[in-house]
Amino acid sequence: MAEPDPPFYVGYLKLPRGLRGFLAGVLVLLVILDVGLALLLFGGQKPHASGAWGTEGEVAYTGQFQARPYPLLRLAATRDRPAGAVLLADEGKIGAPDGLDELDGAMVEARGYPILRGDLTVLQLDQAPVRQDASVMAPLPAAAPEAAMLEGEIVDAKCYAGAMNPGEGKAHEACGSFCLYGGIPALFVTRADDGSLRWYLMAASDGGPVGEAARALVGRPVRLAGTISRGAGLAIFSVTPDQLAEVQSVERRMAAE
Repeated sequence: MAEPDPPFYVGYLKLPRGLRGFLAGVLVLLVILDVGLALLLFGGQKPHASGAWGTEGEVAYTGQFQARPYPLLRLAATRDRPAGAVLLADEGKIGAPDGLDELDGAMVEARGYPILRGDLTVLQLDQAPVRQDASVMAPLPAAAPEAAMLEGEIVDAKCYAGAMNPGEGKAHEACGSFCLYGGIPALFVTRADDGSLRWYLMAASDGGPVGEAARALVGRPVRLAGTISRGAGLAIFSVTPDQLAEVQSVERRMAAE
């Protein structure tokens, strides 16, 4: 007696009964493999560091206002905390409001919602800083600038502190560029020999903001030469706009080749 022909699938006909179990098993196996691969890839990704945003509600800081390179408060050391700085920003992708230069050097109170990441504090203001006429604060000490060559990444302070996740890297390139355009303070983030991250407030060589020249370099590794000024919990990395433009030009030539 001749053996029956094996089942054969034709697209416009019903699936033969003998193939249904086989295909069901294959589909189940593929789903298991797909889920397993997704979990493996997910588990292998490095988590993006982030900060805490406004977890304590509105807070107030009192310190010496500094207008350049970006609006910030310099905080003197107290019994409970070391000297430091609070960078200022507005809601959204906007820096501190205009018209604050007259407060430069004065003691002010700033209220808002802090974004905290390590020793970095960015305060999202809910009102303009208010001068404290009765308060006096001597200029904070600062060391002489030192020449430096740093490798790292340009980021905007607000997103890097925790307003966006991730707040650095290629995925944050467009967002970071818009934030710098809006006046959010620019940071240069480097990785120390022990693997820890360090940030520097960026400035142009004239002491002002780095401006448009830094926007095109956000989210990518760069090597920059400049000077570092340290004082009372704040380090400022100053670079020339010409150097930023030259780095951008070199990257464009390499991409074209």
